[in-house]
Amino acid sequence: MVWGIGNYERDSWSRWAVALAAKGAYWVLQVPMLRTFFLGKLLGRLKTTCQENEDDPDKWRDMSWVTSHLDAFLDRLFRERPAASKAVLRFLAAYMHDIYKRTEAERADRPSPITVVIEPTDRCNLNCPGCYAKSTRDGSDVPYERLEAMIQEVTEMGVSLITISGGEPFLREKSDHSLTRLAERFKDRGFLVYTNGTMIDEEIANALARVGNIFPAISIEGFEHQTDARRGRGIYEANRRARKLLAERGVLAGFSATITRDNTESIAATDDFIDLRIAEGDMFGWFFLINPIGREPRTDLMVTAEQRSMLRDAIYRWRAQHRPVLLGDFWNDGPVVGGCIAGGRYYFHIYANGDISPCVFSPIACGNIFDIINGKSPYKNLAEFIEKHPTFVAFRNAQKEITDRARPCLLIDNPEKFRHICRTCEYRPAKNMPKGYLDGEIAKAIDERAKEWERYVAEKLPPLPSQIEAKPVRSEPAAERPKAYVS
Repeated sequence: MVWGIGNYERDSWSRWAVALAAKGAYWVLQVPMLRTFFLGKLLGRLKTTCQENEDDPDKWRDMSWVTSHLDAFLDRLFRERPAASKAVLRFLAAYMHDIYKRTEAERADRPSPITVVIEPTDRCNLNCPGCYAKSTRDGSDVPYERLEAMIQEVTEMGVSLITISGGEPFLREKSDHSLTRLAERFKDRGFLVYTNGTMIDEEIANALARVGNIFPAISIEGFEHQTDARRGRGIYEANRRARKLLAERGVLAGFSATITRDNTESIAATDDFIDLRIAEGDMFGWFFLINPIGREPRTDLMVTAEQRSMLRDAIYRWRAQHRPVLLGDFWNDGPVVGGCIAGGRYYFHIYANGDISPCVFSPIACGNIFDIINGKSPYKNLAEFIEKHPTFVAFRNAQKEITDRARPCLLIDNPEKFRHICRTCEYRPAKNMPKGYLDGEIAKAIDERAKEWERYVAEKLPPLPSQIEAKPVRSEPAAERPKAYVS
């Protein structure tokens, strides 16, 4: 099935049907005897929808393996987080509906974003060293009406997940309830909010429970001493209290971990870190390799090739064990998403001042959404900008040239491609581009790490479980499926 104008009536029926099914499914999930049956059907429907819309067999193989290990997470979600369950079902219904629209765009070689990162503010109440966004206590806020207009436009492009970053987004919730107002306005979308967690009190936790479709990802640097060392004394304990408030109210919440040379082993060498995250209530977690941009960038904290491989191995080990937590690795999951997703291929980024960037970690601005809105841009709308701006087009063309999905990134794996784009296309440095990023000491350090990872991938990187299991096995018994993890 491919989306088309001729399918309008079928689409309207489909949207109504999946919404009704999601509503009814919530009540089914309250019955333990039916929950296992329903979850199996849900995962099967999700896999079928993705398979119908995926033309790349390698990407499908890796995506399918990850999807098949989500059962324990979904079971825990519907048992422990009732406030989020309805919202997650609505989101999955919208996602499976919108995937056909995105497939049509992708097959026509047009951008097909699944998510967009939007900063409602670049103000922050903390002053963390190494902040990639270079946030301060003073900064820009996007008026609520413009936030709503942005999200309306990106949902029409097929975006299912709205990612909110900053700055500290909950400063806006404190001032004008922007986040919950948006969540109520777009009830079938998910709002993933990256936060330092310090603003989440009982009032905000109650509001998040009421809307259901806001999913806070609280930043963490490892264990308590590591988080407090970077973010300030007492921050970890404040986050622990926030997690407890959210768990008690059934809100879907998780963590965001920045991986550095100093904390890789403590996070990935054993299972202690992930066990603690599950015990403290985290339902999901995203892992990001530190990038030398923003405030006081330190290239000596960039991970080694061995550490990057260690992180990849740990996340796949936890997935294979069916641990009840959804995990994503922004770089090592290149095979799962088919390579780099930036430049509008699957996502892009809008700063709080309106500047539009191909990636949240690419410190460049290619245009401004307020210029588009005010008619001061040659592009009539955001969708046309993402599709036609030369820098975004160059990003997507460069992605097609990268065949090794273990090295997908234009910024840290193939930096020469990013610099070529900067030399040949229109851009201006964003506020978080440090001196020497393109042609100085930082650029030199990035090149060294990229070459190190290239050698490691060629000589030492083991195959993924999905690649091993896809091979035909002769005269050997089938491997026993790992037992579901029990917390």
